[in-house]
Amino acid sequence: MTTPFWFTEDDLNEIKISYAVDRVLYESESEFQTVKVIESKAYGRMLILDGVAQTTDQDEFVYHEMMAHVPVSYHPNPQKILIVGGGDGGIVRELLRHDCVQEITLCEIDGKVVEVCKEYFPKHSSGLSHPKVNVQIADGIAYVKNLPAASMDIILVDSSDPIGPGEGLFTAEFYKSVARALKPDGILVAQTESPWLPGAFLKGIANNIRAGFRTLRPYVGPVPTYQRGLWSWTMATNMPAEQLVHHSARLEGLSTKYLTPALAQVILDITPPFYLDKVKA
Repeated sequence: MTTPFWFTEDDLNEIKISYAVDRVLYESESEFQTVKVIESKAYGRMLILDGVAQTTDQDEFVYHEMMAHVPVSYHPNPQKILIVGGGDGGIVRELLRHDCVQEITLCEIDGKVVEVCKEYFPKHSSGLSHPKVNVQIADGIAYVKNLPAASMDIILVDSSDPIGPGEGLFTAEFYKSVARALKPDGILVAQTESPWLPGAFLKGIANNIRAGFRTLRPYVGPVPTYQRGLWSWTMATNMPAEQLVHHSARLEGLSTKYLTPALAQVILDITPPFYLDKVKA
């Protein structure tokens, strides 16, 4: 019997999770980070950046459906959307399922991630060559800063953790820049880490978002391959909270794997109180 090879991810020196690996498919150093693709026994192919699992074949749909379809179902007229990060293409794929979306810009700082995902994650990246999609290899912070004011309907910040290339995407200055680039009824959704992380850390992220937005509505969902299991996203807008109206028809017939129309309609109201207590103003 052969000895299994294991990939182990370390979370803040508090938790380690290991995955049995059949083989390493790709590994190299980009300008920004170590990029690796492995074939795991439990979750299929996994994209790993600087030793942290980013996406997998088996459970990616939860993250991408929650990130894409929730804001589209709450925005009054979502036509122009910017994704900051998201180089694997999963969010683009989901957004393209909505006929109302007319233009998608993907701004990814690391072109190597896009190249690797096109080769090794074709299910994720299938929409990147669609005529509605404009892929920009650029610094997302600078890109958002240079956008015309009130030019976007939705901005999605699909960043890695707030270290390395993703660190600047969690600052108050960046969220203010996002707010400026959004139309008055615009919506931001950012990935905001696990609700099980320390309260001071999570409240810091929420307070930075509040620097640009008056209304914050966090929501959660399970992503098994992310450390601590439960993940959060935060929807933010400068509309009053009562104007966030759910348009359920936009999700009818999409054949999603996790996010149902019924769940999307109540997702903002079933966020666990223990998490809301951590991020409240």
